[in-house]
Amino acid sequence: MKILLLEDDPSTSEFLSDILTSHRYAVDAIADGATGLDLASRWPYDLLIVDWLLPSLDGLEVCRRLRAQGSRTPILMLTVKATSADIVAGLDAGADDYLSKGCDAAQLLARVRALLRRSSTAPPVLSWGELRLDPALTQVTYRQQPIACRPKEYELLELFLRQPQRMLTRSAIIDHLWPMADTPVEGSVTNLIKDLRQRLKAAGLVNSPIETVYGLGYRLKAAPADPPLSGQPAAGSPAPRLARVMQQATQRFQASLEQRLGVLDRAMQSLESGTFSPEQQQLATTEAHRLAGGLGLFGYAQAAEVAEAIELLLRSAPHPKLRPQLSHRLELLKRSLMISAGEEGALSCDQRAMP
Repeated sequence: MKILLLEDDPSTSEFLSDILTSHRYAVDAIADGATGLDLASRWPYDLLIVDWLLPSLDGLEVCRRLRAQGSRTPILMLTVKATSADIVAGLDAGADDYLSKGCDAAQLLARVRALLRRSSTAPPVLSWGELRLDPALTQVTYRQQPIACRPKEYELLELFLRQPQRMLTRSAIIDHLWPMADTPVEGSVTNLIKDLRQRLKAAGLVNSPIETVYGLGYRLKAAPADPPLSGQPAAGSPAPRLARVMQQATQRFQASLEQRLGVLDRAMQSLESGTFSPEQQQLATTEAHRLAGGLGLFGYAQAAEVAEAIELLLRSAPHPKLRPQLSHRLELLKRSLMISAGEEGALSCDQRAMP
């Protein structure tokens, strides 16, 4: 399944991409609203995740224009703007769901799965005879025994199981499974089909579920007539993998805080020296917005509120009033981060909040 992520903050975008990629989604991450709208209009994405404030075209306008074009691709708005009025505006603009960057990773992934289910006629657990694929667990089983598929093998099998009646060309498979930055040659699809067939054969499937339509592509064969065995799929959980991804992303974000706060410190110094320019005000405003989203994403709820207040101050306050208020809020932000670090330092990453 392929997701278009529209998010202009590099740390947040990288974190969300890592989370989604670790759960077998192909992700195109774009930082510009107009570019994102163009891609969403031309390519077969299964889901869009859209931030509100984006360069060139904001998330609300992206939603409005896509819906005006007749696009039915599910859209999840993921933003720090989370008042009741904001949620109503996002949904009225065409978003199918709205999520604050203060939620945890598990909730984000659950919302993604729910939106994908809503837009598909496939059942929650996909099956072909006794072969089963559970998107919630990102697990494949045959006769209740797990099959250790590589990520692209899993994604390919899911693609066929979700579209059992469709003949898929090599180029269509590439469009669905690979981000634009990693687009392979068509021969890679042939090799991937071969690898998946061998993987399933080694697990006990005598007949491959995928057939070749010579000169055209591939499609899923009709399911065998034998009913599947009763019982539940073997237990499994993506939690350890999710925890590792979140831990690594949190460490990267924490390492970037000094540089991010430095942008605001330099803005404060310019105000004190009388050299504060409109360009520097725009730079500081953008950094405060991104910082608010990132802090909410990584569980610093109190600090995120202060950063959002700094953003609003930089957008609206005239210069004579800006200096004392900015100095006060910047001190509050640093103090809040110190308190949060002390309180949350012992928490495991899966206890932290995220987009």
